[in-house]
Amino acid sequence: MLGNITLAASLTRGATAKDRDEAAELAGRYGLGDFLNHYPHALSGGMRQRVAMMRTIAAGRQVMLLDEPFGALDAQTRLGMQQWLLQLWRDLKRTILFVTHDVDEAIYLADRIVVMTPRPGRIADILTVDLPRPRPLEVLTTDSFVGLKRQIMQHLYH
Repeated sequence: MLGNITLAASLTRGATAKDRDEAAELAGRYGLGDFLNHYPHALSGGMRQRVAMMRTIAAGRQVMLLDEPFGALDAQTRLGMQQWLLQLWRDLKRTILFVTHDVDEAIYLADRIVVMTPRPGRIADILTVDLPRPRPLEVLTTDSFVGLKRQIMQHLYH
């Protein structure tokens, strides 16, 4: 797994001891320190997604582009990963462009949501998510959350 996190450095200039140390620290900070020497096939789906995000972080980019990263995960793992991503965002303060077809996920994670129309893809609306941070799970059942969901659903299905 360590080589997976340092992949960008390995491909561009060759991973250094510093790169490996930083990757190990990152893995430890985000709950994968005990799995540094495991192969990807030995990790759960959620762990693999965390490794993929750590690889993106280790590349040093200030903007993370994530396209349906939790789409293949079961509901419980997906919610856990959403909470993990929010913690990561709070810690690193990087911009994240997150593509999802899951309306609840969009509202829970975002500060702004760009609602797209189906074919041809056009911007239907840009909504500001004015929910408190940090976002506890209880926010998923608030009137504000449900109101945003209703607004998005009307764009998608009317």
